[in-house]
Amino acid sequence: LGFGTDPDLQIDIIAELDLVNATPGVTQVPGLHNGSKAFLFQDVEREVHAAPHVNEKVIRLFRNKSEFTFLATIQQRSSTSGVILSIRELE
Repeated sequence: LGFGTDPDLQIDIIAELDLVNATPGVTQVPGLHNGSKAFLFQDVEREVHAAPHVNEKVIRLFRNKSEFTFLATIQQRSSTSGVILSIRELE
């Protein structure tokens, strides 16, 4: 969460996705920074989708905006690939 930023303009994607409780093959592990959360994704393939209310909040925040900031710390094994964040609005 940013300093001096209105909380209504922020989304904690990790908290909103509820990865540990809702996604098989995901384990919470210690993060790279003090007190931070990290998640270990096991298996070869995984698709994680946000709930409809989270999607609506993202769309509402991004509507009529020309830029946004996404902050993540990623540790990935070599010879692997994946999409970290994908946002799209379906009509």
